[in-house]
Amino acid sequence: MINELKAKQNIIRLEKLNESLQEQLDIALRKIKELTQILNSSYDEIFVTDADGNVLFVSDSCKHFTGLPPEAFINKNIFELVEKGIITDSVTIKTMQTHTIQSNEQNYPNGKTVLATAKPVFDDEGKLYRIVSNSRDISELVEMKRKLAAMHALTKENLNEAIIEKAIGQQRFITQSKNMINTLQLAERVAPLDSSIFIHGESGVGKGVLARIIHENSPRKERSFIQVNCGAIPESLLESELFGYEAGAFTGANKRGKAGLVEMADGGTLFLDEIGEMPLELQVKILHLVQEKTFKKVGGTTEKKIDIRIISATNKDLLQMIEEKKFRQDLYYRLHVVPLRIPPLRKRKQDILLLTEYFLKHFNHKYLQQIELDENAKLLLQLQEWRGNVRELENFIEQIVVTAYKPIIRIEDLPLVLDHRFHPESNPGLHQLPLKRAVEETEKLVLSYALKKYKSTRKMAKALGVNQTTIMRKLHKYQMTTNETT
Repeated sequence: MINELKAKQNIIRLEKLNESLQEQLDIALRKIKELTQILNSSYDEIFVTDADGNVLFVSDSCKHFTGLPPEAFINKNIFELVEKGIITDSVTIKTMQTHTIQSNEQNYPNGKTVLATAKPVFDDEGKLYRIVSNSRDISELVEMKRKLAAMHALTKENLNEAIIEKAIGQQRFITQSKNMINTLQLAERVAPLDSSIFIHGESGVGKGVLARIIHENSPRKERSFIQVNCGAIPESLLESELFGYEAGAFTGANKRGKAGLVEMADGGTLFLDEIGEMPLELQVKILHLVQEKTFKKVGGTTEKKIDIRIISATNKDLLQMIEEKKFRQDLYYRLHVVPLRIPPLRKRKQDILLLTEYFLKHFNHKYLQQIELDENAKLLLQLQEWRGNVRELENFIEQIVVTAYKPIIRIEDLPLVLDHRFHPESNPGLHQLPLKRAVEETEKLVLSYALKKYKSTRKMAKALGVNQTTIMRKLHKYQMTTNETT
């Protein structure tokens, strides 16, 4: 009886143990199923092998990546899969060989590109036990990078095409400003038509260079180009310089007379620069010249026929001068058949850096120097107003090259002729700081002014012709903020 009782107790105990084990097994199976479901729900492909490269588990995402079900991989060896071309440049193999985490781009036969990362798993004895790799589909990212690279290449090509350079003798007209390019294109279109052209623009913008471009693109290019600065010749001499004079026309005159600039331009182009400086009484004779293409020498009695094309230019407001009775309205409209406007340098900021680089190269070659400007110095030049326009910038760069005592010019090395608001000399306290700190304080002044004027990093970068990331980096460095989010 006692033995039977013990046997029954053992059976009951075993049944309970079996139930407990079955319960634990069910829990384990549920957890395995749950974990498998979690792994299979991942958009990324999860790939597990043992230390020898035998595939133990592949998540369902492999269908999306390879076009094949997990069964095509499980119980296969990684070397076999590579040999068949199903997997290329395997990170699993690299991790097997190095026992380190490996990452690489992999291409599948269906055209998918993935970023695969393999991580080694070690047992308690430190031996390689498993290799778990994760693969993420980056096909769209690769395509996006390709399109972005193509777009950057096209943008660079377009930017290069947008830079227009015209060589006229020793002078060059360089620009990438849209409004300046429009002016140049219009000038080239009307150049062959022989109509009167009027160039508006401040001193130093290149009105004379543009007039020469028109002449060089006209049928008259083989004949004379005569430039007359109406403001540089004394009023008492201007008429005789323009029209010439007959023998004995006035006291001190050449006994044989003299040909004037108008006659010298016969068959070519007469460029009347700063015509706003011309006296009213002489304007009548210029009007006659424009209308009739004839003139009389000083002291002469006969009209002389002339074949010229007239280009005029001024930095003054002639309409205001007409109101003030200082310039003839009829002459203005006779000369103003095709108006061309050259914007000042401060309104085409992107040209400042372009011209700076050109003038640096030109004067470095001329004076056998190798002077460069650092990024901050270039930024400061971009911020200047350049009231003297291209001529002032050219003279300034020549001064830098001639007076430089070191190859790299920084903000603190720039001449004092720059706007005092940006220069360390306007802040005496900066002299008491270490050089690096003084430069940083100057940078803050430059950026503060630019931020106040242009409001956003995008506008600052566009107006100054520098990279937006450069502006953002420096603003971040000095903890300056804008109202924009990008």
